Amino acid sequence: MFAAGESSWLLPSASATMCAVTTVFLVVGIVATAVALLALLFDGVFDAFDLALPGDGTVSLLALAGGIGAFGWSGLALESSLDLPVWMTVFAACGVGAVITAGVAWLTLVLHGQSTPDGTGSVATLQGVTGVMDTDAHPGRPGVVRVVYAGSPRTLTAHVVVDVTAGTGVRVTEVVSPDVVQVAPADDPAGT
Repeated sequence: MFAAGESSWLLPSASATMCAVTTVFLVVGIVATAVALLALLFDGVFDAFDLALPGDGTVSLLALAGGIGAFGWSGLALESSLDLPVWMTVFAACGVGAVITAGVAWLTLVLHGQSTPDGTGSVATLQGVTGVMDTDAHPGRPGVVRVVYAGSPRTLTAHVVVDVTAGTGVRVTEVVSPDVVQVAPADDPAGT
């Protein structure tokens, strides 16, 4: 019905489909890379949003953004360099993204499991540590706390039972996950 390269308003040409797919891969790669860089450079920048990823904390936002970025960039590379059908390009890009995400998740799991011989590297030792709130926190609305962990400063998502304002000294009362803690004002002896 149509000559090679022609299209109608209903059926896009092959080059228009390839251009759209290439644009999607490019946008996914750029956005995921930007999120990964923000998460890497500004540790804890997304903690205030309480992005609860499923599981035990093995897959971090950084690992997820890295995997999605790998999907976008590998899809763009495959789309630009090989003459594969769109479904095959998407399938291969998903495979690359899954492998990168699994690799980073495994590395995160290994590094979280590392501790010094005296156990000071374990997140369980955070209980009782004092820190300072960087943002306001309210019951049901977490904030960000800054603590010294294994000799290094670290920011964590902080859940509270009572309202706590930024700048208040707090004490970790419970470790919920490697990046989430329950805190109480440091001057509250009951830890409520």
